[in-house]
Amino acid sequence: MKKIVYLPLDERPCNYSFCGFLASENTEIELIRPSLKDLGLKKTPADYSAIQNFLSRECTDADYLILAVDMLLYGGIVPSRLHHLSQEEIFSRVDFIRSLKTANPKLKIFAFSLVMRCPTYSSGEEEPDYYETYGREIFLYGVNEHKFIDKLITKEEYETEKARLNVPENVINDFVSRRKINLSALLKTLKLVGREIDEFIILQDDSNPFGYTSLDQRAVREFTGKENIKIDVHPGADEGGLTLLARVLTKIKGYSPKICPVYPKDECKNVIPLFEDREVYKSIEAQIKSAGAIVSEECDADIFLFCNLPAGEMRNIDNPGGAQYDNRDLKSFVRKAKRLFDEGKTVAIADIAYSNGGDIEFAKMLSESTGLLNLGGYAGWNTSSNTLGTVICQAIFFRFYGNTETHRLFTAERVYEDISYCSYVRQYMSEHELKRLGCTYYDAKESHGIVAEKAEQLINEFTKRELPEIYNKYKISYCYMPWIRMFEIGLIVEKRTDA
Repeated sequence: MKKIVYLPLDERPCNYSFCGFLASENTEIELIRPSLKDLGLKKTPADYSAIQNFLSRECTDADYLILAVDMLLYGGIVPSRLHHLSQEEIFSRVDFIRSLKTANPKLKIFAFSLVMRCPTYSSGEEEPDYYETYGREIFLYGVNEHKFIDKLITKEEYETEKARLNVPENVINDFVSRRKINLSALLKTLKLVGREIDEFIILQDDSNPFGYTSLDQRAVREFTGKENIKIDVHPGADEGGLTLLARVLTKIKGYSPKICPVYPKDECKNVIPLFEDREVYKSIEAQIKSAGAIVSEECDADIFLFCNLPAGEMRNIDNPGGAQYDNRDLKSFVRKAKRLFDEGKTVAIADIAYSNGGDIEFAKMLSESTGLLNLGGYAGWNTSSNTLGTVICQAIFFRFYGNTETHRLFTAERVYEDISYCSYVRQYMSEHELKRLGCTYYDAKESHGIVAEKAEQLINEFTKRELPEIYNKYKISYCYMPWIRMFEIGLIVEKRTDA
């Protein structure tokens, strides 16, 4: 049995629990995670001393370390955007990675890090408090800087836009100075690649073609080119642990599965997903490669990755425009999936037609055709890249271990969360229940309280009505709000005793 130590990006289920669940009850790998109590909570950073002690202790006899660098350096994804750590202190934490490898030379370190995001909207929910007031302006400030650097606007246009945006100097200085420190830490970490760090990927959280994040990406590309460092860079964040878990598994098994992306229409591959900066096919291929797999043609594929996409502009699931996309032929898409399934092929579903939730109509069609529980994997949550990393990892586990009870439980959980909650219950409660319950979208009052109880009730009602395949075989045993807000939910799903 191979021992894998896993330091997640943060304490939410998508980062902490998904990897643990897929690796559970597996006789070939043992996944060791730190205690949840040491990982902080949202804006509260993790306990660095506890993490350091955990890694020092558990890596002594480990085969692999999957390392979220942002957790080690800053205490989590949100603290990476808020901290006031000095460059010297952060650099000392980077040096700890070197010391881990020195103390454990046989340890294989697979790491990922993020390029700090710059949201397009004003909200202090996961950013510094001033982002509530100046967020949109800070984003546009970065776009203005980028265009001036690239000589796309004149000096006069640049100064006029700066004056129009009117971001206080102390605000922009705080934001930019933290970005500079984080970028310098990322570049320092990159120097360990090929030495202390065996394999490394860089993920871009909420990316755009112009702005601070794009400028940082450029700096990374220039640095890696100059240093001749070979790494993967693509959109993503919360799926990073899953991606590297899949990559570790391919190393252990000594085989890289061949994955063939399948699209509803050829033009779908050129859609640029919401919150991302490139055509979706580029991210799909990057996610496959980062997971240790091979992008394949249909003729020799181990896994067929059906990517549910629009042919035009992508919509957010909370604002679907009142109707389904009218430019897809879902019936033909599902028929193709059924044909391959009937031929004994592994069919996995990346449900990325919408951002932030699965496609209800599509899921019902699959349930009535192949059956959702027979698939090689399913995901449909948050960004396209979050979904892709999740389902690719699940499909690779399926390729190696088959349709285990663990696999079916994970699929059931994804359906309960990605479709029932994200695509229906979350919006319904926001419009009809939260005010009555004395709560708001960003304040559910308790992790396991009246909001979670109501959400569980509505999830069950919806799933029983729309997706009985899942409801009749699996049930929710616990429901909670990890960050005490509506955006994400935590579920524990178990098999019904009478199923």
